[in-house]
Amino acid sequence: MTMKRPLAVLIAERGSLTPVEIVTAARDTLPVLFVLDEGAEGPDADRLRLVAEALAPTLYADFADVDGSAAAIADAGATAVTTFTDRLCPLAARIRRRLRPTGGHELWHHKDEQRRRLVAAGVSRVRSTVLEDPEQARTLLAHWSSGVVVKPVNGVASAHTWLLRSPEDVDEFTSALGHRDGTLRLFAEEFIAGFPRETPRLADYVSVEVIRPATGTAPRLAFVTDRAPPAVPCRETGLMWPTSLPEATVARLVATANDALDVLPAGPGSYHVEIKPGPDRDEIIEVNGRLGGFVARAAAYGADLDVARLALDVAAGSPEAERLTIAWRRCVAVLLFPAPQAARRISRAPDRRILSRRPGVLAVDQVRGEGEPCSWQRGTDDAVATLWLTGDDHRELWDRFLDLADYLHTTFAFVDDQGKPVADEGWLKALRGPDA
Repeated sequence: MTMKRPLAVLIAERGSLTPVEIVTAARDTLPVLFVLDEGAEGPDADRLRLVAEALAPTLYADFADVDGSAAAIADAGATAVTTFTDRLCPLAARIRRRLRPTGGHELWHHKDEQRRRLVAAGVSRVRSTVLEDPEQARTLLAHWSSGVVVKPVNGVASAHTWLLRSPEDVDEFTSALGHRDGTLRLFAEEFIAGFPRETPRLADYVSVEVIRPATGTAPRLAFVTDRAPPAVPCRETGLMWPTSLPEATVARLVATANDALDVLPAGPGSYHVEIKPGPDRDEIIEVNGRLGGFVARAAAYGADLDVARLALDVAAGSPEAERLTIAWRRCVAVLLFPAPQAARRISRAPDRRILSRRPGVLAVDQVRGEGEPCSWQRGTDDAVATLWLTGDDHRELWDRFLDLADYLHTTFAFVDDQGKPVADEGWLKALRGPDA
C-alpha cells in the first residue's frame, strides 16, 4: 500500500484552525506535518511547540529562509503546503511556488499590490496609494470625500486600521503615528460605502469563504458570512451565519470573489474574501489567503459540515475532495466584544460561568479579566470576550446577540491611560439600529 505524502502545515499562534482542529479533521486518513519557526521565542511559542509535538510529526525551519524552509519540507516528504495563519500566508505561498511552480503566488501580504492587480483587471475601482507620510491622509481625504481607510500593507486581524472621515480623525491619526518608529508601512484606500442591508443593524460588508482546487475552477465550497457593525475605528465585532441575503445576491458575491482570486492568481486552497455589496456591482475590500477565522466552527455548529477537512483535502491536492453545498440547520454567531477605543485596562469583568448561562450561548472561548491591558490597535485580537451563540432563526439570533452585548456592556468596565473610566455607547447604538 502506497503511503500518502504528508501535507505540511505552517503553524503559529492565532490561526483560523488550531493544531488540535487540524489533526482532528485530518484523522488517520491524511498525514499532517506541522512546520514551526525555529526562531520563535516566548511563552506562546513554547506552548505551541509542546502542543504540536504531542499531536503530529513536527519540523522546525528558519522561516526567514524561504529556500531552506522549502528544502526541509521537501526532505520530509511533503509536496504540498498550507497555513491557516494570516502572517504566514506569504511564506506558504513562496514555499508552494518552490515546491509546485504553478501552485501559488508571493503577494498575499502586499495589500497595495493586491489592489493594483484587482484594479488593473477591472475587478475593483477603489483608489489607493502607499502612504509615504501620515500627512498625506489629509490630502487624500479632501480628494476622496467618502473617507480614507489606512492599514498596514501586511496587516492582519484589522490591527492598526483607521477609518478617517473628518479632519479631526486625520489629526488623531497623525498624532498617533507621530509616536511610532516609522517601521509600519501604511497603505491608504478610498472608503466605499456598501449598499444598505434590509436588516439595518447589520454591517454593510460581508465575507465570502471559498475553498477551490485550482485557478480558474469553480469552488468546491463557497458561502457568505454576515457581519455585525464594526467598532471604531475599524474593528470586527461579530460574524453571523447563514447570511440573510437572497440566493441571487449570494451567487453574485461568490462569482465576484472567485474572479478576484483568478486575477491574483490564487491556486488550490482556502480563501477569505471581504466584499461590500453594491447596487450595481460589488467591491472587493481585501483577499486573504487562508480559511476565514471562526468559519470551520460555525459550519460545525450550524450545519454539521467538516469545512476543516475539506480545506485540508484541497490543500493536499486530493482528487477525492468533492464539491459541497452547505445546509444550515440553525443560525449561529460569534460575538467579539470590543473595549472602547480609549480603554487601556479592564477595571471590571463579568463571571465566565454566568455568561455561559445567558440565552443561546453555545461556548465561551475567552473572557479577559480585571487588570488586563487593552489596545485597540491590535484589532480583532484585542476583543475582551469571545462567545458563540445560536438561534432558531435570524431574528432570535440577533435578539440574543444584542442581549449579550448589552449584558457585557454593563458588566465590563474600563479605564484610560490616566485611570479614568471610559465607555462607548456608539457601537451599541449601531447594534440596536436607527429605530431604537
